[in-house]
Amino acid sequence: MKNARMEEFMKKRWVKVLMAVTLSTMMAISLVGCGGSDKSTENKGENSGVIEIKYPTFRVGVQLSAAPEKQLIDDFNEKYKGKYKVVAEELPSDQSYVDKMKVLAASSELPDIIEGKDGLRELAIKNGQAIDLSDYVNSDSKYKETIGEDAIKTNTVDGKLYSISSAKQLIGYFYNKELFKKAGVTPAKTWDEFMNNCDKLSNAGITPISMMTGENCWATNLLLGAMIGTANDAGNALMKTKYPKTYETPEVTESLERMKTILSKYTTKDALGSGYATTANHFLQGQTAMLPNGTWMAADFVDKDKAMEGFNDKVAVAMYPNDGLFTQYEIGYMVCSKDKAHQDAAFEFIKFKTSREAQLLYFKNTGTLPLINDLSNTDEFAQFKKENPLIADMILQAEKAKYTFNTLDNISYSSVIDSMSQSYPSLAMGDIDAKTMAKNMTEAASKSK
Repeated sequence: MKNARMEEFMKKRWVKVLMAVTLSTMMAISLVGCGGSDKSTENKGENSGVIEIKYPTFRVGVQLSAAPEKQLIDDFNEKYKGKYKVVAEELPSDQSYVDKMKVLAASSELPDIIEGKDGLRELAIKNGQAIDLSDYVNSDSKYKETIGEDAIKTNTVDGKLYSISSAKQLIGYFYNKELFKKAGVTPAKTWDEFMNNCDKLSNAGITPISMMTGENCWATNLLLGAMIGTANDAGNALMKTKYPKTYETPEVTESLERMKTILSKYTTKDALGSGYATTANHFLQGQTAMLPNGTWMAADFVDKDKAMEGFNDKVAVAMYPNDGLFTQYEIGYMVCSKDKAHQDAAFEFIKFKTSREAQLLYFKNTGTLPLINDLSNTDEFAQFKKENPLIADMILQAEKAKYTFNTLDNISYSSVIDSMSQSYPSLAMGDIDAKTMAKNMTEAASKSK
């Protein structure tokens, strides 16, 4: 009896094992059949004649650009149905996007399209995955005009166009209209007039301008960069040059001389060593008359947690003296596909995503400034102007700029910016002169080559 029970027990046990193995096998087959791996999905798409474009994006969820991003992907897939299909990989944040792309770059496994931000362009160029897009752009003169020569030049590295911008940044300076009126000044047309305005503001008991030498010297370097970029053609060329070999030029030293005066006489007592938060707060609380910054700061003027009550009504925006303005372009989108068919498909999507219509869609939904040069004549701008008069004013002024240029942050090695943060206090206190600071910047650049 005991042996019979044991035999029955063993039979039941083997039945359970057999069922478990069978179930596992069926699940594995099901996963493969349903595209359980990226590879099987890819093969299915390619075998059907549709070229799939791998496109990771962080513009998802509650991100400001999520809605237009989804619309453009859906519209592209509908337009090219049966030929191309964008397969989007949604990543939860900007930082997670950069982190993952850096890992993929290290193994030369970048997807078909990436954004070249935060050093990703340089990594893709270094590993040989970055595709020169010059021929694609040059083959369509209308599209080339939509992107614009300046944006193309900005993204050209060693004669090759590795990325396509989709937007630009404008950076002038904001000023407090009430404080300007009290001192009897208006936005300066020349740098001599700007310095004279600072003197008048100071004499009226008003701290002229918010400056900083901590962190990346953002506000201070904007003012310095504007001085260099509007000095003359040579200064303007320097402020458009990626990684200048030398900063020991008349335009730089003359501008540093002015900065010495501003840092020692016309800014807050805590400017030497302070960071952006402190610097911005002085302006937002009506304690300083001017602050260099970009259009994105307009949101802070209506934020009751950041600005004094009614501050938005006190603020206006201006170009820098000599009609100058920082006009920077996003690095934008790159093609990293390994074969020609996917490269062609990837560029078609980039072209679709950076078209005139797409630029205006983002502008309408997010306020992102498009590349097109007739923005002020569009219906989208008319509506935008009603809701964002301050930024609209900057856009209109930008159309009249004589000089445009990049920020020092954008053209210089980080070592140069670090050197400036260390040198500014010494310059302000008279421990070094302008020529010595320019020399320090050049030496910092040479060590980063």
